[in-house]
Amino acid sequence: MKNGCLVVCFWLGTLLAGFAQTGLPPVFQIKADSLLTPDTAHVQILKDPEGNFTFEQVQKSALFRVAPFFDKTRRSHVYWIRMRLKNTLPDTLNLYLCDFSSNYLDMYWLNPGNQWQHQRTGELVPESQLPDRKGNKERNRLFFALAPGQETMIYQRSENALWRPPLTYLSTQIELERDRINWIFNYIRVDKGWEDYFFDGIIIGVLLLAICYNLLIFFSIKDRVYLYFAICLFFFTLDRNAYRIQLAFFGEHPYLFKMLSHFFFIIFFIFFIQSIRKFIQPGVAFSWLNRAITVFLVLTTLVITVQFFSFRKVWVSLDGIDTFIEILIRVVYMLCTILILKIRKTGSSDARFVLLATAPLFIFWLLTLFPDVLLKSVGFAVARSFWDVISYIESGCLAWLIIVFSGALMNRYNLAKQRLAQQIIEKEQLQREREIERNRIIEEQKVVLEQQVEERTAQLKASLEDLRLTQDQLIQKEKMASLGELTAGIAHEIQNPLNFVNNFSEVSIELLDELKEGPLQKLPDSEKEYADEVLSDLAQNLEKITHHGNRASSIVKGMLEHSRTANSDRRPTDLNALADEFMRLSYHGLRAKDKTFNCELVTQFSPNLPPATIVAQEIGRVLLNLFNNAFYAVSEKKKHLDAVGQTDYKPMVSVSTKQVGDGLEIQVADNGTGIPEAVKTKIFQPFFTTKPTGSGTGLGLSLSYDIVTKGHGGLLTVESDPAAGTVFKVILPIGRDNG
Repeated sequence: MKNGCLVVCFWLGTLLAGFAQTGLPPVFQIKADSLLTPDTAHVQILKDPEGNFTFEQVQKSALFRVAPFFDKTRRSHVYWIRMRLKNTLPDTLNLYLCDFSSNYLDMYWLNPGNQWQHQRTGELVPESQLPDRKGNKERNRLFFALAPGQETMIYQRSENALWRPPLTYLSTQIELERDRINWIFNYIRVDKGWEDYFFDGIIIGVLLLAICYNLLIFFSIKDRVYLYFAICLFFFTLDRNAYRIQLAFFGEHPYLFKMLSHFFFIIFFIFFIQSIRKFIQPGVAFSWLNRAITVFLVLTTLVITVQFFSFRKVWVSLDGIDTFIEILIRVVYMLCTILILKIRKTGSSDARFVLLATAPLFIFWLLTLFPDVLLKSVGFAVARSFWDVISYIESGCLAWLIIVFSGALMNRYNLAKQRLAQQIIEKEQLQREREIERNRIIEEQKVVLEQQVEERTAQLKASLEDLRLTQDQLIQKEKMASLGELTAGIAHEIQNPLNFVNNFSEVSIELLDELKEGPLQKLPDSEKEYADEVLSDLAQNLEKITHHGNRASSIVKGMLEHSRTANSDRRPTDLNALADEFMRLSYHGLRAKDKTFNCELVTQFSPNLPPATIVAQEIGRVLLNLFNNAFYAVSEKKKHLDAVGQTDYKPMVSVSTKQVGDGLEIQVADNGTGIPEAVKTKIFQPFFTTKPTGSGTGLGLSLSYDIVTKGHGGLLTVESDPAAGTVFKVILPIGRDNG
């Protein structure tokens, strides 16, 4: 209801202020280049309860009010601040608008051209999105410049994430860029601030070594106390060095890292208590105290989780819930201390070590509870120097805890090693006795095993012989099946040419008989004309007989080559030279038939290709078939595209070689018509062809497949895309004779 009233008031103010903006803050005149920060009289603040005001709405708002920078009753996560600045100095001022209280900082300001400029920064903004000022990226500062005599209006938008507390303190500071540079220089070089980074780095390194050491011991002896302590140290490192870790590793993900960092302390706290309890191992007699520690641990975790999700809608006092969390943590410490003291009375040396390690930190945290409660609940102010001393004391107590507890864990590990060594000695003695008995049993069974091995060896030999015979039979069956396919193809392909031979032979005989019935020289002119027609027909028939006879001869020749046994004369051959030779041979052969055909030839030969032991003539025949098919494919595609008016197609055939494992690969590729998917599975079958009748026998790829796979023990594969072209790959073994 309260937020709704504020929104209504905002809109009423917007309507009233739409024509002219009134009630602007007085101009803060910069008369010196030292102290630049305006006081509250020159600054106005606007509450944005839902965080959805636009800059245009804020400009027209009449709800800006003068307010103190700090107000613990504020409950909004977004506030707008406006101020007017004027440079009365004779030089241009390079300035930073600073905000060290919010997660996001937006600045809108008028430049000398009376145009609004916008910049955004903040500790939750990814590093790549931060504004760059001469290579410097600031997370709490935004740069702007004021020329001599220039007056500008600045709107500052400060926002906290929803999982952070509301903005009770609104920081608006103006800083000279020169002062910023001098401060960094003085901090690093004069005040030796680099020493802080140096020693922090050493401390982080020591903690990481301790984490790795405890994890190593855990994986060695499987004692969970080392795992708990390693996790405890890991989250302690994250909690104490969150800012530097974020800068180093999470510059692009600050929002996620900052959100998760809220839980670093509670995770450290849980595993710290768990490592103590696991180390001292409380028995059944202390189960009630152990359960009480667990209850308060769970309660502390729940309260911190509820606090995390409660900042957006504050339903309790934030200071009150912080104080309650601090009290819960101290209660867990006190219960844990009581448990350690009770176990110590039983004579436990582990409890003595833990008490020595934790006593300084426990006492310190109990003593600091009182000033913390005064500060948050009563409003009692404590000097900053006091908190600096407190911070150093706390760091010393934590260092003492880690060192002493690590020493206790090392002592525990040494005792475990001694127990393990004793167990190993006892186990070795028992193993020796068992070894003697085992050797006796082995000797007795040795003879039996040797007999079984001989029997099984004989069975394996018989099985291998049967397998070899079966394999030979399968090979023979495959050969017979291939021969059957070949024979059927021969009968089908030769039958048609032979029919032509027979038919036209009979017709020619009849025509000759007619010619013999009378002398040609005695025929009158009309009969001579008829005789000429008959002779012409006879000549045409004889041409067809010749054509189909040649076709039959070609088919028979191809069948003979397909069935012929490969030559076993294998020699080391340079595949680069062989591929180049047959590529040129195929190309010039096609050019001899078609002078208009042109094609780009591309070669990519491996310079260090080892020689292959092959029958060069047979592999050359394979390459010739592949190149002929490639040139035919690009030629047909060229003709088809030219016919439809597409003249930008450029035929290309390429060949490449390389070594693949124990084999050598020859790749023939083209950008031609491609092979349809339905046809791809049939191209290696004898007599299958996609060329027009009379243009191919269908034996080229079949013969090539047999030469590569059966004759040389290699592979012949095809990859094709009708839109892109076809790639044939020939893989041959190196120096291997498979003939």
